[in-house]
Amino acid sequence: MQLYPSPALAPYILHYLILEHHMVGPSWHRFFPDGHPGIGFHYGDAFQQQDFLSKTPLKHPESFIYGQVNHHFDLISGAKIGMLIVVFKPFGLSGFMKMPAKLFANQTLALSEIFPKSAPGLTDQVLSAGDHGKRISAIESFLLNQLAHNPHNVKLVAACTNKIESADKPLSVRSLASDLAVTERSLERAFDQHIGISPKLYSRIARLQRYLKLRKTSPDMPLTALGYEAGYYDQAHFIKDFADLAGITPSQYDLSTNRLAVNLMQIAGSSII
Repeated sequence: MQLYPSPALAPYILHYLILEHHMVGPSWHRFFPDGHPGIGFHYGDAFQQQDFLSKTPLKHPESFIYGQVNHHFDLISGAKIGMLIVVFKPFGLSGFMKMPAKLFANQTLALSEIFPKSAPGLTDQVLSAGDHGKRISAIESFLLNQLAHNPHNVKLVAACTNKIESADKPLSVRSLASDLAVTERSLERAFDQHIGISPKLYSRIARLQRYLKLRKTSPDMPLTALGYEAGYYDQAHFIKDFADLAGITPSQYDLSTNRLAVNLMQIAGSSII
């Protein structure tokens, strides 16, 4: 379920995502990049996170913050999934932070590590709330207070991500910089500060997400045709890029019918590749 932010936070937040599900027991789920950082709250059983770079799962704290990711990893759920996620726009999290977004790339941290004074109280409010409206109200009060102390200018990265997402073919950093009347280095610095990954990597992730949206709206189209429509040059490039980011092939993705989100799908045991 998706719920939408108040007008004051709409420039920064894409939506609130509610994940709820009851499982027979622990289950494995594949998560892969979607271009959005977030803040999460577990009011059900907390997930364990297993990165393919580390074989030891780490348990999520009750409230956590995560930056942009450039690779897939697996999440192990308990029997009761209950989670509220603040899904930020690609640059949205930087509006509430005093540190460059690049420092949060591939990081999942306890919210209290970033906001040691206010996170414990917010977490208690969210976890003890009786409904999603009260949870979101507490979160928005917290975020609006943070926003007042962290003025940021995100016009450049907002314009750039819009260009990338609306383009029907990959755009080079050079052409993006030229269109926006800035240097390539200035654009890359802005991405480091406000998004956390490079324009080139963001473009790859956006292209994958474009494919998934097309797949949802045009389920009868052949994979190859969808790949071309999403901006891939050929089938081999499409399959390789999909596997690099998601850790599975497009056909394997299609076989999964149990998805908590477009980039969070149940898998059979540990199938990290």
